[in-house]
Amino acid sequence: MTHESEKLLFSAFKTTLPVLFGYIPLGMAFGLLLAGAGYHWIYALVMSIFIYTGAGQFIAVALLAAGAQLMEFITVTLLINLRHSFYGLSLLDKFSGVGKVKPYLMFALTDETYALLTTTTVPEGASKARFYFYISALDHLYWIAGSVLGAVLGSMLRLNLEGLTFVLAALFVVLTIEQYYASRARFPFVAAISAGVLSLLLFSPDNMLLLSIVIGTFILIMYERTIKGKNSEPSSSDSAPREELL
Repeated sequence: MTHESEKLLFSAFKTTLPVLFGYIPLGMAFGLLLAGAGYHWIYALVMSIFIYTGAGQFIAVALLAAGAQLMEFITVTLLINLRHSFYGLSLLDKFSGVGKVKPYLMFALTDETYALLTTTTVPEGASKARFYFYISALDHLYWIAGSVLGAVLGSMLRLNLEGLTFVLAALFVVLTIEQYYASRARFPFVAAISAGVLSLLLFSPDNMLLLSIVIGTFILIMYERTIKGKNSEPSSSDSAPREELL
């Protein structure tokens, strides 16, 4: 590895520190739950490498413990992770020209990695593809390490695991606060909160996540077409660059 690559990897490591401190305990929580359900730590390793979806893996533990069929498992996992398709659509420009790492970047696009990729600037003169790959791979590695560690500990210890899944919500809150302070735009946060509250009022809590994403996306699309569209219309009296609202 060249000196430039080492510097870029270290820069990506510093960027992913919040995810490190979130994924290790969160992954451990998943591993502990999986071990508590009677599964070998190898399952935690395989699931974290090839499935790599925090909320989906937590729910998978419950489905496996309940003896769910393969089709039920696949259906629930697809519904839970459908939001990632929205993430991917919003990153089409960022992922343009990244070459052969693009399939992995798409696979490793978790909520937390998305938050980092949308708020972090690639170091000047560095390879965008390599920087994004380092961020995605480091986050993936943290999750694998945490889940395997938790599964191994869970196989050796008898613990009360009640309330352990709360760490997932806690990590989302921390990343949202960081993204709020890192961004100049405030409307996406208002849209997200509004969509969440509206979904909670109109639908059941079990279905509000996906529906709030759909509502929030609709609000942002309408915002882009109206407010931002008007601002981007050419004006002879204003030749200065306009400030980005989103």
